[in-house]
Amino acid sequence: MATEDMNMTGIETSADMIMPLPLTEEQIDNLTDENYTVEVTDAAFALPEGEAANAAARGLNFFPNNPFFPNNRPNITVIPIIPGITRFSYIRYLNASPSSGPIDIYVNGRRVASYLNYRAFTEYMKVLPGYYRIAVFRAGTTRNPISVSRMNVIANRVYTAAFINNGTGQEWQFITDTRRVLNQNRAFVRFIQLSANAPLLDVYIDDRLVLTDLDFQEVSRYLSLAPGRHNLKLKVAASARVILEDPNMTLQGGKAYSVYIVGNMGDRVGLQVLIPLEGTTYLSF
Repeated sequence: MATEDMNMTGIETSADMIMPLPLTEEQIDNLTDENYTVEVTDAAFALPEGEAANAAARGLNFFPNNPFFPNNRPNITVIPIIPGITRFSYIRYLNASPSSGPIDIYVNGRRVASYLNYRAFTEYMKVLPGYYRIAVFRAGTTRNPISVSRMNVIANRVYTAAFINNGTGQEWQFITDTRRVLNQNRAFVRFIQLSANAPLLDVYIDDRLVLTDLDFQEVSRYLSLAPGRHNLKLKVAASARVILEDPNMTLQGGKAYSVYIVGNMGDRVGLQVLIPLEGTTYLSF
């Protein structure tokens, strides 16, 4: 059906999205425990009045009987995703919990990630603003969720949802990229500490101290660096003890990065860093 919609209109719709439609806060409260893996299909959704008017001026509307958006599934509203008009965000998921093993993620009953391994990211997914319930299961299972929580997505944001171990259990940390004008002659990088049992960290780049006392769940400010290869060291705060070094942190001009610090100080592997591009580098609204 999604392919037919695209061919008939040339416009992406919510039927093409991996993420489900949002719910209201009241609907989230009324969801029952037994439907963690059953997609909610009767949630009403409407665009804000101004967006509806703009889309209507283009001959579009969002109702199930709209011939431009054939809808053979009862109680599902198909919404056009019109650049510059429809309000949406992007989200990706990161499994940053060393103890979880691979996980499956269900959002409002729809599976959006399968066998997401520790240290792995999903691709960014478009998501409409509103409330969502996230249930996490050990990969391949649908009983006894590891975690059940909710999130409220705000429009025009780029999110990374990191599944972390907080020392007593597992939870989500929602991290927002800062949208900025990127200078092609500079690279932008920030540090995000997701290891619950790591000490306070000092961050050195090319043997220069750039951040002090980075704590668990802290998201640093952005640093502007010259493109190229850099030496990254993490030291125990206010000491000379290096607990992680990456001598080949390579950054490109005109791009933004987040350095995620993950791992368990108590195991053989210890800390690791993940350095993906941020979505603000290449996503558009």
